Amino acid sequence: MGGWASITFPVPKDKLKLAIDSLRNTNPENEIPEKWRYDSEYWERDAGGVKEPEVLYIKKQPEEMYFFSYIPMEDNQSKMSTTIALRSVFRNGTWYRKAVLDTTEQRRISRRFYEEIIAKLELITNTKSRSENEEYEQPEIDHGDSDNKSDFVLVIDSNKKNRTKKELSIKEKADSVAFKLIHGKFETSSVLELEKVCASSGDLTMQFFTTTVEELFYSHMASFTNYYMTNPGSCLKEKLKQSMEEYMAAYEPKERKRKQVEKEKRILKKAERENFTPNQISFLYALFKSINLQ
Repeated sequence: MGGWASITFPVPKDKLKLAIDSLRNTNPENEIPEKWRYDSEYWERDAGGVKEPEVLYIKKQPEEMYFFSYIPMEDNQSKMSTTIALRSVFRNGTWYRKAVLDTTEQRRISRRFYEEIIAKLELITNTKSRSENEEYEQPEIDHGDSDNKSDFVLVIDSNKKNRTKKELSIKEKADSVAFKLIHGKFETSSVLELEKVCASSGDLTMQFFTTTVEELFYSHMASFTNYYMTNPGSCLKEKLKQSMEEYMAAYEPKERKRKQVEKEKRILKKAERENFTPNQISFLYALFKSINLQ
């Protein structure tokens, strides 16, 4: 699914789950508001392959919900430790994965996740977590004062930074263009930039590209529909189809048809709200029909 760094607590899973429940329930301010209740249930209701999703709401500005999950997402967590990872952040009516956010926003969210959630879970469990895949400089927290703030700073070895930047240059370019599209207006020039890097999306550094393409489609569904109708051989269109197939592959074969119908209904309802033309609706049905459920 992709996401931020995984974080390990030296406690059993059931103890960490109790700590999360405590964090969620002890502060009435952070109860998920009714306006976001439906969206908070997305990962349990619609996202395939997510077991025991955790969603925490932060009321103070910027108002957000943070979705994180247990790693690995099976019942084989170590009896002595539990690992979680932030997967997506919700605000302004949309769930955002890390891949579609620019570096500055990724780091802001990473810092806030640590200060508002991880640090408080450390206080509740009276432990110190360990971050994997990314190195963080986390100042010691006085567990006697829950109001202490962290000077959470991302630390990367200089040689590793230079090497990573070179390897991820294509991905960074795609993320930058995708961010501009999602948060701005639809521009064909930006879509054409993504088409240019689409051929490289099989690379490991681009492993979440298909998900990004699907999120872009929903952000400007009418415009992308028109673009794909005009450009039937589009590489992005194939990635959209691939993303939908990957979503279905997370389910047992007998469940896929039902889930596909549910997804089609959601897309068609959105199309209805956006006053799609008959030709645009026909494109959507053709797209649905092309999805391989095997």
